[in-house]
Amino acid sequence: MRLPHADGGRPNPAGEAPTSDRVSSRAGMEVSPPTQWPNRQRILLVDDEPDGLHGLRQVLEAADYAVSVATSLRQAVALMRQQQFQLVLTDLYLGTTDLGSQIAEVARERRPCTPVIVFTGRPTFDGAQEALRKHVADIVVKPFDPNNLLATCRRVITETELARRNQELASANQVLTSVLPRTIEMKDPTTSGHAARVVGYTDALACRCGVGAEDRASLRLAALLHDIGKIGVPDHILTKPGPLTADEMEVVKRHPAMGYEVLSDLADHADMRNWVYQHHERWDGKGYPNGLRGEEVQLPGRILVLAEVYDALAEPRSYKPAWPIPKIVALFRDQAGRQFDPTLANMVADGLDRMGYRFFAANPGMLF
Repeated sequence: MRLPHADGGRPNPAGEAPTSDRVSSRAGMEVSPPTQWPNRQRILLVDDEPDGLHGLRQVLEAADYAVSVATSLRQAVALMRQQQFQLVLTDLYLGTTDLGSQIAEVARERRPCTPVIVFTGRPTFDGAQEALRKHVADIVVKPFDPNNLLATCRRVITETELARRNQELASANQVLTSVLPRTIEMKDPTTSGHAARVVGYTDALACRCGVGAEDRASLRLAALLHDIGKIGVPDHILTKPGPLTADEMEVVKRHPAMGYEVLSDLADHADMRNWVYQHHERWDGKGYPNGLRGEEVQLPGRILVLAEVYDALAEPRSYKPAWPIPKIVALFRDQAGRQFDPTLANMVADGLDRMGYRFFAANPGMLF
């Protein structure tokens, strides 16, 4: 028996030779290639009962879905391996031995993953348990209301697309928060771990200052990416074992602005970008790149300024050994009201004097 095409039931012209863009089963079924539905969501409908298949297909096509049909598990799997669908809608029982939920195993292998909805007129505990074990998206019991079925299809497709986009964002965040800082550290091996340590220092100090959760999250990201602009600074300057010349220092001073530009597409992170841009400003207005003074830099930005300097002092660099705590404390007291926010500088100096390195103990799970 030859089933009609999904594009409206036009039969195959007599004598037409099979082509590579058609999928055929032993039963002779042919399905229109996906190029005929460029802007429509595609659903694979699987049912071994012709009457049920026809009725469901009409409901789905009336809702503007592009529908391909299969009457067996083997046929459905063959179609899935050659086409991409936004949803599979299948009867739980296909023939005497196969379960529609088995299609979910193939669907999970697809990239992107295809969700599966199982429907059945003979619900049993074992069948439902097997379907859930196969990670189907939902189970619908027949007879069902067409509107409810369509609502379920829309919900499952939307939820799957949202999950896919969230996964893409998570992957992008992984690049942003791991690969990019590591790229900078590879340019200057003496700064290995610098960005991660500054995240811990800024978050610890932000907690002590009562910074809100949303600003703390943005501040952690700014701390992680504060030196991203150094990707534009030549290696021989970054790794120079000694003081920089005036010209070399001017090149280094460009990195906050370059970092700001690198992050320009992150429209939802304006504060984070600003704090990256401002992490070499000073309380007395003698910093760079804009000579901002006092509270012209927000509190989280002023925290980053101080935390970044603390790590530069406490760790060895190509041009100096690590400073001991008493020497760091003396600098913060001396620079309170000059390089640093005086309240922050004195808080840190007092804390280091009292607690040593424990004052900046990192908070677990602070990145996300």
